[in-house]
Amino acid sequence: MPPRRSSRAASAKPASKAAPSKPAAAPAKTNGVKRAASPERASSPPPKRSRSAAPKSKSEAVPLAASNGRKKPLSRTSSATKVAEPLKKSRKLSPVGEDAEEPKVPKEKAVKEPKPPKEHKQLKPYFNPLPTPPPKQRPGLLPFAWGAGNFGQFGMGPNVLGEVTKPKRNVWAEQQMEKNTFGDDNAGMESVTCGGLHTIFIDEKGTIWTCGVNDDAALGRITKDVPDPNNPGSFLSVDDLTSIPHPLESLVAEGFRAVKAVAGDSICAAISDKGDMRAWGSFRVNSGALGFSDGMQHQFTPMSILSLPVKPGDAEKASNIASGSNHVIVLTTHGNIYTWGAGEESQLGRRVLERRKIHGTIPEKMTLGNRRSRKAVYIGSGSMHSFAVDEDGDVWAWGLNSMGQLGTGWTSAEDNEVLLPQLVTTLSKEALGGDKVVQIEGGTHHTLFLTAAGKIYACGRCDAGQLGLPDDHEAFKSPANKDFIPEPTLVPFPASDDPVISIAVGTHNNAAITKGGALYAWGQGVQGELGLGDEEEVRTPQVIVRKEGGSWFAASVACGGQHTIGLFRRKEKA
Repeated sequence: MPPRRSSRAASAKPASKAAPSKPAAAPAKTNGVKRAASPERASSPPPKRSRSAAPKSKSEAVPLAASNGRKKPLSRTSSATKVAEPLKKSRKLSPVGEDAEEPKVPKEKAVKEPKPPKEHKQLKPYFNPLPTPPPKQRPGLLPFAWGAGNFGQFGMGPNVLGEVTKPKRNVWAEQQMEKNTFGDDNAGMESVTCGGLHTIFIDEKGTIWTCGVNDDAALGRITKDVPDPNNPGSFLSVDDLTSIPHPLESLVAEGFRAVKAVAGDSICAAISDKGDMRAWGSFRVNSGALGFSDGMQHQFTPMSILSLPVKPGDAEKASNIASGSNHVIVLTTHGNIYTWGAGEESQLGRRVLERRKIHGTIPEKMTLGNRRSRKAVYIGSGSMHSFAVDEDGDVWAWGLNSMGQLGTGWTSAEDNEVLLPQLVTTLSKEALGGDKVVQIEGGTHHTLFLTAAGKIYACGRCDAGQLGLPDDHEAFKSPANKDFIPEPTLVPFPASDDPVISIAVGTHNNAAITKGGALYAWGQGVQGELGLGDEEEVRTPQVIVRKEGGSWFAASVACGGQHTIGLFRRKEKA
């Protein structure tokens, strides 16, 4: 998923500032930059902006609706005219003496403690399973980073904010592993996902750690004007709070055991092992900021936003989650799909009126085709396009298709946008000879499809090696448009005996992990995102981490707007 890119340069670590005596006025609202629906590839990287020169965002407190200044009307009981009470009958008093009975003191009633809510017991089998943590790996998985880290998205601290063209080990994470911060027995990170200019880690305890830009609440925590507990009257450095991963304490406090997280430009979400979902951040549209929800511009801490049906013995839960640059897709245990966010390019699979586009930030259920009972088993997303795989193994696509990134074909400008889910016929189980699609990841204008057999199919923009096809490939001999291929095409891989098990896609770059622990990259990466040194454009998959030899086993990889993070395991010595 290819979120926003930025070219702001790194800044020096600012000194801690003293606490103000009076609350500071909220900074002025920043103007959103208009994003083109189908931007052309720039011939060279844009000039870098200074981190310190970035405009200040609104206060990190969640904004509330402004008061209209009216006084609350008096209630009836507090009105000036009171209703007269009826006269009470007088009671005859008993004489006080030795023979008089002592007045009876009423017994205090025992206060009953409220009963704790009954824990739900699922009786009906789920169609899609609840999320489950992956098996622990030993030695633990250590993060490596490459690309542009000028906003702290590497998670290596304020002293590592430049461009890195080859995988660089995260020393901070390595030190934390030695302290058992991420779990027992020198546990490492369990998974990683990269957003536009930020990164989300999940450790072996299920704790979420975030780092990078927090202008639009992407980190799920407050990073501005945070008091320094060791230095009363001062605040913690924003650079330290954003460039060093910090846990989301609010989720830890509620016992949220995260299993999967997704990140867009500034919108993020996570699901737990119990099928609960939390979201935070903010959406943007082409014309600027859209907000998190109606009446709320930013959500700085994770909150529950998706309400699913609950019946006796059958509670619908979140099973999987995906995100584009500014939209989110959730797959439930019952095979239903919910979408919300920006819908300008029909990436939500439903119509959102321009004058009511804020309504798109409310999750709504969508259907695949005309059969409402059709269930989904997998979901995926690109920047402004979306996908689902149904119970029959058929692939559905909708959203932006201006360069054939949906794989549904393209013949004219009428095909630039697919309003409702449409079948990708060339990826059906029959067309694949019994094979089926198990993972889908999209960039700005291209998409990769991974099958159960470990094969990769690609479609969309191809003018910078995005599809991994050699120049003499059959697909280039008679294309309808030389800049893109509108139907999924098999990507030749160097090692056919080592199947691919996972893929990741950035803006114009790609990465793939094989069963044997090899890591490949291809496409365009003008800021080092490929991890291949000075190479900025690679047409076909090139190896970064080898299967044979070397010291590291590549277990996972994620691509962001301008950076890539890999999770590597040290190989055991023979």
